[in-house]
Amino acid sequence: MSKYDGLERLAFLAQIELDILNNEIEIGDAVRLVRTKLYKMSQTRFANYVKVSDRTLRDIEKNNTDPRLSVLKKVLKPCGFVLTLKVMTRTVS
Repeated sequence: MSKYDGLERLAFLAQIELDILNNEIEIGDAVRLVRTKLYKMSQTRFANYVKVSDRTLRDIEKNNTDPRLSVLKKVLKPCGFVLTLKVMTRTVS
């Protein structure tokens, strides 16, 4: 299924997580990378695997939608990602 061994897989996922945190990629890009690089699945097969429609997965990967959290949880679960909320405060001068 994957060309990555355990440590390579963890490093790959850590880099994706870092790229998301640094706003270098969006969630859809991360899903596409995991689907293609780790799972080597077509969109149709991965959509069936995570129990979402092909169209939903396609829209997520193209960053053309604001999916519900429940849908994102389904899509991100096989990637090993957990959704969290980070509250950023801005100081007003």
